[in-house]
Amino acid sequence: MKSLISYVPHGINENHFRPITEADPLFEEYKKFKGELLRGKEYDFVLLFNSRNIRRKSIPDTMLAFKTFLDTLNDEDKDKCVFILHTQPIDDNGTNLLAVGEMLFGEEFEKRIIFSDKALGTGGICYLYNMADATILLSSNEGWGLSMTESLMCGTMIIGNVTGGIQDQMKFQDHSGNWIEIKNNFSTNHQGKYKKCGQWALPVFPSNISIQGSVPTPYIADDRCDYIDAATAISEARLLGKEERDRRGLLGREWVTSKEAGMSSQNMASNFMMSMDYLLKNYEPRVRYQIIKIKPRKKRYLPNPISF
Repeated sequence: MKSLISYVPHGINENHFRPITEADPLFEEYKKFKGELLRGKEYDFVLLFNSRNIRRKSIPDTMLAFKTFLDTLNDEDKDKCVFILHTQPIDDNGTNLLAVGEMLFGEEFEKRIIFSDKALGTGGICYLYNMADATILLSSNEGWGLSMTESLMCGTMIIGNVTGGIQDQMKFQDHSGNWIEIKNNFSTNHQGKYKKCGQWALPVFPSNISIQGSVPTPYIADDRCDYIDAATAISEARLLGKEERDRRGLLGREWVTSKEAGMSSQNMASNFMMSMDYLLKNYEPRVRYQIIKIKPRKKRYLPNPISF
């Protein structure tokens, strides 16, 4: 029987998530939104987190990484940097981020961190990515990481933990310069077999890998990165300068909208239809029922080499 499995990544509407330039009809609205959220202040470097306040998103680690990054700067440069978190500050599925921020930043908490906790439509989320110089996601496990794709669609580079679907969006390349292929004997690049990736991404490789799980999902790799490594990536993004960050971000947009990546909504729809056509063409009906004699296995084993 032929394999009926195909890879169709998430697709983002490139018209809804796009770089906002002065020629854009929404530019003035964007400027107003930006001014209100940043309280009228101009910053040289804006870091963005956009996701739920749940444990696996590792938000306290991300805040600690930002604090560690700030500690390498003088007071003048510190005041030119800010971290926007578009999430609920307090959530039972995560933690009390207000308490975390007060512990880390003390009296400077409100100067260094801006919470955006109101529901925003697609336009508002697009504005957030355009305001940012980099979007960060340090999830310890992640099916995809939509904020990474949305950020790249808006021409904003990404900083991410190398786990799950986040790594798909970094375009890691093998020794021949080709986008790495995930196979049964190579299920993830979280151990850093390949280091080279797209210029739009600054990867943070996990320093600790364990297996976590739940009853619905008995096992999954839990990839925890070191906050110091994340702080180094943040510093690298800042030192690139705005012009270079913008150039890299636009390279990311060019790639995610390409047929190779397939991460635009149009490409996703096309790939889905192609997959369905292939399924219908190659489908082989199964017998209505089968009688199978179950034999106990002598021992449990991993059917494929594991890359943990």
